[in-house]
Amino acid sequence: MPIARLGILPSGDLRFTIYDLPVMTSVFSGINGLAERSRGPFRKYRAIFQIYLNECFAYPAASFIWVLADAQTAMILPAVWLATSGSKQMVAGMARPELITYYMVSMVLTQFITCHLMWDIAWDIREGDFSAHLLRPIHYFKFNLARNLAWRSTKLILFLPLAGLVFLIYRTVGTAPVHFSWEFFVSVVLAQMLSYCAAFCMSMTALWTTEFMSTLRLYYLPEMFLSGRILPLSALPVWAAGLSTYTHFRYMNYFPVQVVMGKLSGAEVWRGLVIQVVWILFFMVLAKWIFNRGVRQYSGFGS
Repeated sequence: MPIARLGILPSGDLRFTIYDLPVMTSVFSGINGLAERSRGPFRKYRAIFQIYLNECFAYPAASFIWVLADAQTAMILPAVWLATSGSKQMVAGMARPELITYYMVSMVLTQFITCHLMWDIAWDIREGDFSAHLLRPIHYFKFNLARNLAWRSTKLILFLPLAGLVFLIYRTVGTAPVHFSWEFFVSVVLAQMLSYCAAFCMSMTALWTTEFMSTLRLYYLPEMFLSGRILPLSALPVWAAGLSTYTHFRYMNYFPVQVVMGKLSGAEVWRGLVIQVVWILFFMVLAKWIFNRGVRQYSGFGS
């Protein structure tokens, strides 16, 4: 039943009729209810994000130590490269200012992109906390996505002063220009999502075995090298650099760095973004499959 009608009187005047208030109230209540339900999931994610963000800043010293531990290798390696190259202007296939820029950008992006939440997820399963998550009205994958974003955001905020210090140390060498295009920011968001999806899949191994520590450590060996976090891919042997193109690691760190440094053409950037999306979809499907199979045989370790 319509709540209003527009008509023409015999005199030629327009008549606009509004039906009774209860009808209008029920209609608008339904609209408001639909809007509230659509905002509901976002409220949950925002609440989870806020909880873990507060937890990170509750122990800022411990969080900063984790940030420093993650960044120390990339902070030291430029000095090692410069010391071993002597007076050479080209280092690891890049000019000296480009090398410094590469490591500085990589250090900053790593704080936001590289996901280490697999350890927390695996321990949730090991200690039995996973059982409580199965009863909650939000999927475990989405819960940890908000949880991971809180930790990534905290690490990025805490690292920015340290990044300024590194810049002051290496400023005498010089830096190369960077280009903050929208493609770059999209590549960073996709890289973060890709890193999380891959880490979530790895953490699901804890549903089958309690001895997951070695498996998770093994994941970081190819990740550190093939993602370009430790060494630029241009410094790796040809076969290793070629191997990285067939893995998702390359698109978690090296690709966004190349985009912001302007090393790729427009077609290469678009190709890289598409590959990132394909890898994300692959790991999301794989994560759902592993999760469903793992839950069927999960026995509540430690609960």
